[in-house]
Amino acid sequence: MDTRLLDSLRNASSLDLYALNLMVNKLLTDPNRILEIRRNLHLGAPVMFYDHRTSTLTPGRVIELRQKDICVQEESGHRRQWTLPYAAIAIDPTNRASQSAPPPKPAVTPMVFQIGDMVAFTDKHLRERIGMVERLNEKTVSINCDGERWRVTRRILRKIIDI
Repeated sequence: MDTRLLDSLRNASSLDLYALNLMVNKLLTDPNRILEIRRNLHLGAPVMFYDHRTSTLTPGRVIELRQKDICVQEESGHRRQWTLPYAAIAIDPTNRASQSAPPPKPAVTPMVFQIGDMVAFTDKHLRERIGMVERLNEKTVSINCDGERWRVTRRILRKIIDI
């Protein structure tokens, strides 16, 4: 961090620091920033996260993606689990393509689904939705997910097979 910036912050009034704190928190919790970070993550992905105890970046693996925070398991000998804000995750633009990405989903032909099938999809907020097919349309499928009705394009649906 720039030492001139730190010197300016040390000389700032408490009111200015408070206003700056509010602005920084607003930027860190901006949904667009969170979505940009989440686009590059998946369960099991290796990440570097900021450890406030040591003020260093620590290696870990993603174990859960939540709406406003992320659960990461430390890769060191302690194997601690951390719940962190997405801002604590370091996204390396050169390493995005080399991360072990989940296997691609198989293509589904339009005739695979039937009324009553259990299907899953990821909504625009990156939440996993599971529901039952209620209606088959030409381009979309109507799905009942926990009492909510969704109309979803066929290509993002995955059929759930109960074993």
